Amino acid sequence: MAGCRRGSDTSVNEDHQAKEMLQGIWMDDENENAVFWAKGDSIFYPDSSSQPAKFWIYGDSLYLKGSEVCHYKITKQADHLFKFINEMGDEVTLTKDDGETLRGQFNVVRPYAMNVLRSMSSDTLFYAGGSRWEVKVNVSPTSVPVIKTDYNDVGLEVDNLYLDNKARVTLLFDGVQVYSHEFLKDEFDRYLPKDMVSKSILRDVELSYADASSVYLDVTVGIPDATSSYVIETRIQRDGKISMRVK
Repeated sequence: MAGCRRGSDTSVNEDHQAKEMLQGIWMDDENENAVFWAKGDSIFYPDSSSQPAKFWIYGDSLYLKGSEVCHYKITKQADHLFKFINEMGDEVTLTKDDGETLRGQFNVVRPYAMNVLRSMSSDTLFYAGGSRWEVKVNVSPTSVPVIKTDYNDVGLEVDNLYLDNKARVTLLFDGVQVYSHEFLKDEFDRYLPKDMVSKSILRDVELSYADASSVYLDVTVGIPDATSSYVIETRIQRDGKISMRVK
């Protein structure tokens, strides 16, 4: 039996009785950790960065609608017992929590972004041809959301929220500011495959090297917290002219 299968929105024909039976907080039968809270039309996760998903039950499957519609085969459902086949094809057993102790693990108001507090700053001196470059870089989150799909501990597909970044680059040559600009991801989109653009963030900007006329920066754009990324060498000349290439 397969786990998550892509599907269409069948919520108009949902099983209202089965949906009502799923309402409440469910925990892993093995370690009694909270797995999800079915509340109204949404499923919430104890991971504060995971987006809630619309859910419904149709036929023999649990449907979750995040960035895509995914459904899992239900093998057994009762008032306090729920079994389904997860992404890996394993049967997961959940039991309903009748107490109040697990509610504090859920943020049902607004999920947090994984990188909301991640800011990076550097101030680097580089000597070339008897002159001195000072390269200042500050990378910090914007308010632009980016969703990364992942799997939780029981094999359910979840959407994790990230924020895209901006990068302020300031260049001083022999103590005189010659360049300052705030880079955004869309300035590098043309160097990424089309299917990666919406899933990626501007991850980092680092000084590669400099010479008497230019500074060379390595700009990393890619899927957050993943190995998938592209490095775009960005050359900035003293007169402000820019050229880019994929390394």
